[in-house]
Amino acid sequence: MNLSQIDLNLLVILKQLLEEQHVTNTALTLNMSQPTVSRALNKSRQLFSDPLLVRSNTGYSLTPKAESIKKDLNSVLSRLENLVEGDSFDPKTSSKTIRLFGLAPQMDLFIPLFIEMMRQEAPNMVIEIDTVSKPHFLGLISGEHHFVFSHQDPSTGEQDIYRQNLTERDFRLLMSAKHPLASEPLSAEILRNCHFGQVSLQGDKKLSIEPRFRELGMTGDNGQISTPVRLNNFSAAAGIAERSDIIFHLPTAYALNAARSHDLVCREVPEELRHPSKSIYLYWHKRYHQDPMSIWVRNKLSQIQFE
Repeated sequence: MNLSQIDLNLLVILKQLLEEQHVTNTALTLNMSQPTVSRALNKSRQLFSDPLLVRSNTGYSLTPKAESIKKDLNSVLSRLENLVEGDSFDPKTSSKTIRLFGLAPQMDLFIPLFIEMMRQEAPNMVIEIDTVSKPHFLGLISGEHHFVFSHQDPSTGEQDIYRQNLTERDFRLLMSAKHPLASEPLSAEILRNCHFGQVSLQGDKKLSIEPRFRELGMTGDNGQISTPVRLNNFSAAAGIAERSDIIFHLPTAYALNAARSHDLVCREVPEELRHPSKSIYLYWHKRYHQDPMSIWVRNKLSQIQFE
């Protein structure tokens, strides 16, 4: 391949195409016409001798070669950007994009405070937020994300990932203000026959509080903890709790925020049912460890007092 024939703008369009997997959405994101993006896709197919995007039942899918290109392209373009801009970084004038990943409810806790700070100190920067459930550290490795907010630990084989502690995560019980237990003393014995809502972002089928009941040798009268409602995200939890007898066991920050805007109460978990608190970390990849923008963002996040 003759490198002199490669158009850098083509690679920028291709990067967005591989992320969106959609011609029209790519055109909208880049403020280009759809024919321009289609021509770029055709040129990319010729350049890499591969179809890259193939039609599927849900739209387009990436070929194996496209998956490999996507992983490397993010890193290459980021390095080119740093090469052009050098080591200088002025948040007041920078128009760089920061790409963040995290799942609710962590992002509901961090992002409003982070954006408040960014709008004051770096008003020209763009913040892209990804909350779609996926392996947490995949985007760091591929270069798709600058930072990840997570309570999980990377695998022992992922040696190029750094982290800093942001805050601790614990849990509360969220229930309707009209629930019979809304103002009553709570215990494992009282709660074992209640009806809980399960929120699973990673496909786990076990209620988060259930292991604590089993460690105490307690289950409901029918031999299990009742979970008649199962969700794969947090968005409907508050509304369901407000209008039913369902109790949700949720991270404290999310539960407190939900209680402020709904007819709900947020109760402390009885001590015998409490999880040990977990740290929530900010993660980044080695490629950005010495990057001036990354250093500045990390320092600013460490100064934020999370509620």
